[in-house]
Parts: sequence; C-alpha cells; structure tokens
Amino acid sequence: MKVLFPFVGDSIGGSHRSIIELYSELENSTITPVFVLHEIGPLSDLLDGLNVQYEYIFIKHLAGESPNIFNIVFSVVLNFFKLSKFIRKNKIDIVHGNDLRINLTWSLPTRLSSAVYIWHQRSLMSPSVLWKTSVLLANHFITISDYVHQSLPSNIPESKKTLILNPFNIKNTYDRSVSRKWLNELYDIPKNSILLGYIGRLVYWKNVDFLINCFKEYINKNNLQLHLVIVGPGDNEYINDLKQLVHKLEINNIVTFTGFNSEPNRVISAFDLMIAPSDREPFGRTLVEAMIQKTPVLAAKGGGHSEIINNGITGRLYDHCNIDNFVSQCDLYVNNDKSTHKIINEANAIANLKYSSHRHAESIIHIYQQLFNT
Repeated sequence: MKVLFPFVGDSIGGSHRSIIELYSELENSTITPVFVLHEIGPLSDLLDGLNVQYEYIFIKHLAGESPNIFNIVFSVVLNFFKLSKFIRKNKIDIVHGNDLRINLTWSLPTRLSSAVYIWHQRSLMSPSVLWKTSVLLANHFITISDYVHQSLPSNIPESKKTLILNPFNIKNTYDRSVSRKWLNELYDIPKNSILLGYIGRLVYWKNVDFLINCFKEYINKNNLQLHLVIVGPGDNEYINDLKQLVHKLEINNIVTFTGFNSEPNRVISAFDLMIAPSDREPFGRTLVEAMIQKTPVLAAKGGGHSEIINNGITGRLYDHCNIDNFVSQCDLYVNNDKSTHKIINEANAIANLKYSSHRHAESIIHIYQQLFNT
C-alpha cells in the first residue's frame, strides 16, 4: 500500500513533526510512504537532515491561499490534471492531507483518480455552511482533539471521522542541568535565574502579550530572580508589538526573544516552568512535549489545553485574562517543590501512556487498512 503525504513546505509545525513520527513507525510496516513538497524551504531542509526522500511538484497557486471561493475553485481546476497524473503514475492508494491548502488542493484530484483521501483536521474548522461540502471531498476525517472534533460539519457521519491524539517520541528526553547550561550560554541568560518559557508561533491568538503583562505583575509581587524566554518565529508586526510592550514595562533585561530554535524539546527541558497562554489552542503540542521532559506546565484554560491537563494533577490551568489567577498558579509551582515534583511525575507517566508514536501509528494504520480494503 502506497500512502502519499503532500506538504506545502514553507514551514515546520506540529503537523510535520507528527507525520515524521508516523513515518518512523511505518518503516517497519507494509506501507510505503511517499512525500511531496510544493516549495523548497524549511521542511525540505528538515527532511534532508533526516535523509527522508521526497518529490517536488511545482504549484503556482494552492487552493486556500485566498479565502475567496472563486479563487479556490480556480486553483483546484488549475492543478487538477498535474496532481491526478502524479497519483495515477505512482500508483498511490491513499493521500493523507495535513493542511488546509493541501486538503483543498489535493482532495478532488485524489477522489477522481480512484484513490482514497484522508483529511487530517489539525485546527478548528470554520462554522461556515460551505464546509459542509467537505464531506464530498474526503473518504475519512481525522481530528487531533475533541475540541477540533466537535468543530467538524454536522453532516459528516460518525463512521467517517476518528479522533486520534498526536504522536510524540517519548524516548527523546534531555538532562535538565545540561540543557539549562546550554540555553543560558546560547542566549546569555544569568545562570541563577528561574526560567519561565514560552515556545511556539508568535501570532495574536497565542496571547503572548497577556503572558508578558502577567510576568511583569509576577515580578512586582515577589523578590525572585525571574527570566522570561520567548521562543519561536511569527508575525513580524505582532513580534514588534511584543518587544515594544517589553520596553514599555521596562523589563528588557529579563525577557529574551530567541526567534526560531531547531531543538524545541531541548529548550523545553531547560525551563523551570513552561507557559502556554492561548485559550483557543486546537491541541497544545508543547504541553505534551513538556510533560515528556518533566517540565511543569501552566496553561490557559480552554481549547485543547483542558483535554491534556488535569488541573493540579498533570499541570496547572489558569483563567484566561485573569492576571491574579495566573500569579497564584505560578506561586503554587514556585513555592511548593513537593507538589510540583508530584505533578511532573504524574504528567510524565500519562504522556508516556497516551501519546506514544507506536500507539498513534497503530490507530492510523488501522484506518489505512479499513479504507484500502473497502
């Protein structure tokens, strides 16, 4: 069985890392994975480094780059024959899409080429009535959390949708003291600081500005030597706004913007506390990565976070936009080593049980086989 994974290639995110984890498990199966990229860039660099082979297909306009329905239809028609020809020539059995642009561009050519299309929904689906047509474009839908699952159009039958948690390499762990020394030297951070960290894309809905305001308030209420590390690329305008906010609050010397870092798990293992401030996260990949690294997590209540974190048991949740609640939850971590130690051990045990790559691959392969034999 040949399974095709098409990607745009202009970024690296949770979906790419999830599929790479799946790829490592498929190597020992009867399934042959095929990768296609439409752009040479960050993802091709990553795949090259992992010695993962891929095909390059030039696409002038991907469907979904513009929300205009006429532009979407035009892009689908424009690329239809090229993609259909590739599917038939390479005898692809299943196409597994992981991105909106890919799903819109590849689904119709796949269905009309007699191959099976899997639509992996990794973000909330818009409530627009137009999305009800997606039931015609895919043989099966996979979602990453109940929060995302409930956003699927109501006309998609239960038999055509499955919730499967994202996979993680639970063996990829780091020594905390070694990671801390590395991070301190890399970004010139005082070695005795308590590190609060954020890692992820810097876009408005991630609420990193709220985190910065909370950090300032937390500093005002204690005498701890704190340092906030903000890791990740993102929207330039938003990043400039964040830096201006840091300057306005006069905390430039204790806030570090690192930009992109290619070793996110190593970074997370260096934090004393990882903070996830978005209340609308579809899943919350960095939360699980922190659980695996035994780094305590403080996350905004809501979205996928509330499915991953059992408050007070595997992490702590705070009420979004409530600075006082944020501060009190931080205190519970910083001032109670015994409780924190218990939380990180319980979180690590749960992460190893629920999010292993092997368990994820078994669930995906089961769907492949069902669809292939239908």
